[in-house]
Amino acid sequence: MYEETNNHYGDDNTQILLDRIIEETGSLGAFLVDESGFMIAESGPIEIDRVALSALISATFGATGEVAKILGEPDFSRLTHHGINKNLYIGKAGSSHILLIVFGSDTNLGLVKLYAEQFSQRLGKAIERENGNYIEDYLRNSNFSSIGDDDEDITDIL
Repeated sequence: MYEETNNHYGDDNTQILLDRIIEETGSLGAFLVDESGFMIAESGPIEIDRVALSALISATFGATGEVAKILGEPDFSRLTHHGINKNLYIGKAGSSHILLIVFGSDTNLGLVKLYAEQFSQRLGKAIERENGNYIEDYLRNSNFSSIGDDDEDITDIL
Protein backbone atom coordinates (compact mmCIF):
# COMPACT_ATOMS: atom_id res chain seq x y z
CA MET A 1 0.00 0.00 0.00
CA TYR A 2 1.02 3.58 -0.49
CA GLU A 3 2.29 5.67 2.38
CA GLU A 4 -0.27 8.34 1.58
CA THR A 5 -3.45 6.39 2.28
CA ASN A 6 -6.24 7.22 4.59
CA ASN A 7 -9.42 5.35 5.21
CA HIS A 8 -12.00 7.33 7.14
CA TYR A 9 -14.39 4.52 7.99
CA GLY A 10 -12.19 1.48 8.40
CA ASP A 11 -12.98 -0.66 5.35
CA ASP A 12 -9.64 -2.13 4.31
CA ASN A 13 -11.15 -3.66 1.18
CA THR A 14 -12.06 -0.26 -0.24
CA GLN A 15 -8.54 0.90 0.54
CA ILE A 16 -7.09 -2.07 -1.33
CA LEU A 17 -9.07 -1.11 -4.43
CA LEU A 18 -8.04 2.55 -4.27
CA ASP A 19 -4.39 1.56 -3.87
CA ARG A 20 -4.76 -0.77 -6.83
CA ILE A 21 -6.16 2.06 -9.00
CA ILE A 22 -3.00 4.07 -8.30
CA GLU A 23 -0.78 1.09 -9.08
CA GLU A 24 -2.55 0.10 -12.30
CA THR A 25 -3.00 3.57 -13.81
CA GLY A 26 0.00 5.48 -12.47
CA SER A 27 -2.38 8.16 -11.21
CA LEU A 28 -1.57 10.70 -8.51
CA GLY A 29 -4.58 10.16 -6.28
CA ALA A 30 -7.74 8.08 -5.96
CA PHE A 31 -10.56 9.15 -3.66
CA LEU A 32 -13.91 7.74 -2.64
CA VAL A 33 -16.40 10.43 -1.66
CA ASP A 34 -20.03 10.15 -0.63
CA GLU A 35 -22.73 12.32 -2.19
CA SER A 36 -22.63 14.76 0.72
CA GLY A 37 -18.92 15.45 0.15
CA PHE A 38 -17.48 13.35 2.97
CA MET A 39 -14.12 11.79 2.08
CA ILE A 40 -14.49 8.08 2.79
CA ALA A 41 -11.13 6.75 1.62
CA GLU A 42 -8.11 7.98 -0.32
CA SER A 43 -4.85 6.83 -1.79
CA GLY A 44 -1.90 8.35 -3.61
CA PRO A 45 0.99 10.74 -3.18
CA ILE A 46 -0.68 13.98 -4.34
CA GLU A 47 -0.55 16.93 -1.93
CA ILE A 48 -3.90 18.77 -2.05
CA ASP A 49 -6.63 20.05 0.24
CA ARG A 50 -8.63 16.83 0.42
CA VAL A 51 -11.52 18.29 2.43
CA ALA A 52 -12.15 21.07 -0.08
CA LEU A 53 -11.65 18.66 -2.98
CA SER A 54 -14.23 16.17 -1.72
CA ALA A 55 -16.82 18.89 -1.06
CA LEU A 56 -16.30 20.51 -4.47
CA ILE A 57 -16.34 17.22 -6.36
CA SER A 58 -19.59 16.24 -4.66
CA ALA A 59 -21.15 19.59 -5.58
CA THR A 60 -19.86 19.35 -9.16
CA PHE A 61 -21.24 15.86 -9.58
CA GLY A 62 -24.58 16.93 -8.12
CA ALA A 63 -24.80 19.94 -10.43
CA THR A 64 -23.94 17.76 -13.42
CA GLY A 65 -26.78 15.44 -12.46
CA GLU A 66 -29.19 18.35 -12.62
CA VAL A 67 -27.84 19.35 -16.05
CA ALA A 68 -28.46 15.78 -17.20
CA LYS A 69 -32.09 16.03 -16.06
CA ILE A 70 -32.55 19.29 -17.97
CA LEU A 71 -31.26 17.53 -21.08
CA GLY A 72 -33.60 14.57 -20.53
CA GLU A 73 -30.87 12.15 -19.46
CA PRO A 74 -31.22 10.05 -16.29
CA ASP A 75 -27.69 11.10 -15.25
CA PHE A 76 -24.13 11.57 -16.42
CA SER A 77 -22.21 8.85 -14.65
CA ARG A 78 -18.68 9.90 -15.71
CA LEU A 79 -16.92 13.23 -16.12
CA THR A 80 -13.41 14.24 -17.05
CA HIS A 81 -11.70 17.59 -16.57
CA HIS A 82 -8.47 18.37 -18.40
CA GLY A 83 -5.85 20.80 -17.13
CA ILE A 84 -2.35 21.61 -18.30
CA ASN A 85 -0.57 19.35 -15.79
CA LYS A 86 -3.34 17.52 -13.94
CA ASN A 87 -6.60 15.94 -14.99
CA LEU A 88 -9.63 14.52 -13.19
CA TYR A 89 -11.82 11.52 -13.76
CA ILE A 90 -15.05 11.58 -11.76
CA GLY A 91 -17.46 8.65 -11.81
CA LYS A 92 -20.20 6.93 -9.88
CA ALA A 93 -19.20 4.14 -7.53
CA GLY A 94 -22.36 2.37 -6.52
CA SER A 95 -25.58 4.28 -6.08
CA SER A 96 -24.39 6.97 -3.66
CA HIS A 97 -20.62 7.34 -3.93
CA ILE A 98 -18.19 9.08 -6.24
CA LEU A 99 -14.79 7.85 -7.40
CA LEU A 100 -12.31 10.63 -8.16
CA ILE A 101 -8.98 9.96 -9.85
CA VAL A 102 -6.37 12.69 -10.23
CA PHE A 103 -3.79 11.94 -12.92
CA GLY A 104 -1.00 13.76 -14.68
CA SER A 105 -0.75 14.81 -18.31
CA ASP A 106 1.65 11.91 -18.91
CA THR A 107 -1.02 9.34 -17.95
CA ASN A 108 -3.22 7.96 -20.73
CA LEU A 109 -6.85 9.04 -20.30
CA GLY A 110 -8.14 5.88 -21.99
CA LEU A 111 -6.26 3.73 -19.48
CA VAL A 112 -7.68 5.72 -16.57
CA LYS A 113 -11.21 5.41 -17.96
CA LEU A 114 -10.80 1.70 -18.56
CA TYR A 115 -9.61 0.90 -15.05
CA ALA A 116 -11.89 3.47 -13.41
CA GLU A 117 -14.98 1.92 -14.96
CA GLN A 118 -14.01 -1.54 -13.79
CA PHE A 119 -12.95 -0.39 -10.34
CA SER A 120 -16.05 1.81 -9.92
CA GLN A 121 -18.21 -1.26 -10.34
CA ARG A 122 -16.07 -3.15 -7.83
CA LEU A 123 -16.06 -0.28 -5.36
CA GLY A 124 -19.82 0.01 -5.63
CA LYS A 125 -20.18 -3.67 -4.89
CA ALA A 126 -17.71 -3.43 -2.01
CA ILE A 127 -19.62 -0.56 -0.47
CA GLU A 128 -22.99 -2.24 -0.85
CA ARG A 129 -21.96 -5.70 0.39
CA GLU A 130 -21.68 -6.52 4.05
CA ASN A 131 -19.22 -9.35 3.42
CA GLY A 132 -15.77 -7.73 3.47
CA ASN A 133 -14.09 -10.80 2.00
CA TYR A 134 -15.62 -10.10 -1.42
CA ILE A 135 -12.89 -7.64 -2.51
CA GLU A 136 -10.04 -9.74 -1.15
CA ASP A 137 -11.39 -12.75 -3.06
CA TYR A 138 -11.79 -10.64 -6.19
CA LEU A 139 -8.22 -9.32 -6.02
CA ARG A 140 -6.83 -12.76 -5.35
CA ASN A 141 -8.71 -14.36 -8.25
CA SER A 142 -8.68 -11.59 -10.85
CA ASN A 143 -6.50 -11.21 -13.90
CA PHE A 144 -6.25 -7.46 -14.35
CA SER A 145 -4.67 -7.87 -17.77
CA SER A 146 -8.09 -9.05 -19.00
CA ILE A 147 -9.92 -5.87 -17.99
CA GLY A 148 -12.04 -4.82 -20.90
CA ASP A 149 -12.37 -8.39 -22.30
CA ASP A 150 -15.89 -8.84 -20.98
CA ASP A 151 -19.09 -8.37 -22.97
CA GLU A 152 -19.09 -4.58 -22.55
CA ASP A 153 -17.98 -2.75 -25.66
CA ILE A 154 -14.68 -1.01 -24.93
CA THR A 155 -15.84 2.05 -26.87
CA ASP A 156 -18.52 2.61 -24.22
CA ILE A 157 -15.77 3.06 -21.65
CA LEU A 158 -13.40 5.12 -23.78
